[in-house]
Amino acid sequence: MIDVVGFLISWLTFLGIYGILAVSLNFESGTSGVTNFGKVFFYGLGAYIGAALTVYLFLLLSGVDTSKVSPFDIEGIVLLGELATKNPILDIGLLVASLVLAFLVAGIVGYLLSYPIIRVGPAFVGFTLLSTGELFRIFVQHYEPLGGSKGIMSIPHPFAWVPNPTLRALLYLFIVLALLALTYFVFRRLYNSPLGRTLRAVRDDEIAALCLGKHVPRLKAMVLFIGSGFAGMAGVLLAFYYSSINPDIFVPAVTFNVWAMIILGGMGNLEGSLLGAAIFTLFDRLLAFVTPQLGITIISPDYIRGFLVGFLIVVVLLFRPQGILKEGKIETPAWKVYEEEVKGEKSG
Repeated sequence: MIDVVGFLISWLTFLGIYGILAVSLNFESGTSGVTNFGKVFFYGLGAYIGAALTVYLFLLLSGVDTSKVSPFDIEGIVLLGELATKNPILDIGLLVASLVLAFLVAGIVGYLLSYPIIRVGPAFVGFTLLSTGELFRIFVQHYEPLGGSKGIMSIPHPFAWVPNPTLRALLYLFIVLALLALTYFVFRRLYNSPLGRTLRAVRDDEIAALCLGKHVPRLKAMVLFIGSGFAGMAGVLLAFYYSSINPDIFVPAVTFNVWAMIILGGMGNLEGSLLGAAIFTLFDRLLAFVTPQLGITIISPDYIRGFLVGFLIVVVLLFRPQGILKEGKIETPAWKVYEEEVKGEKSG
């Protein structure tokens, strides 16, 4: 018997997290022309920042000596689970602190990375970022202070003090959707701003933009700061949702899944990013929920998902390269006035 409420909460939570990734990637790559194949790096960086900050600070602020009780030992993991149910302010406060810190650190790392990678040329930016993501994953896999290959477990849920698990999941869902709405609002404003128009000019003809006096490296660095910051926040949301993370979550396939979302939804269209994220996460959750009910064990859902993602990308690129929704027009006050005047002339 499928738990419909649980399915909807799970799907919408993943939609919120992947929606943030898809909207920020579409602004970076679809609007600004920065080919980011290393989205998972900033996603994973944010997740590890949030998880490490929370487990260490939670124990320290609860009066536990982390040199004696490590958050990675069984004793520390059990203690974190018990303490999380008794301190609501600390639970929520650490989530907020993690979101802010992850945004800043991931954003600054994205900003700093932009200068050396832009020197390799636009054609290699994506591959350089892809390599950075793999280097990060291998690093955390062997770095014991961050849990090594086991990762970080027992991350206190911000609503661990709520006894009803469905209500707890619903409250967390509201936070995820609120951050998705904030992400969409910020990028929508940027999209229609003078900065957004300049970025589209850089995307369409970088040399022409340089000749017109636009500081292209600085613009791309700014785009990576904002996009990476929001990806870091998405990573924090994932870490708190799972309550544990490990390096194998942050594989390059995550980046390509997000790329598939924006290719399907529409490059350069923020609403298309949300549509693509909704379709892919729905499909993903359906596979996760339905496959165990059918008792299918011969083929893993992961293989089916990977095959269909690749197949869908090829089909969309062949028959509808612009995606389901075409790139929208910029909505400025001046353009709205112009449109109203044109309509008035036609009706008159």
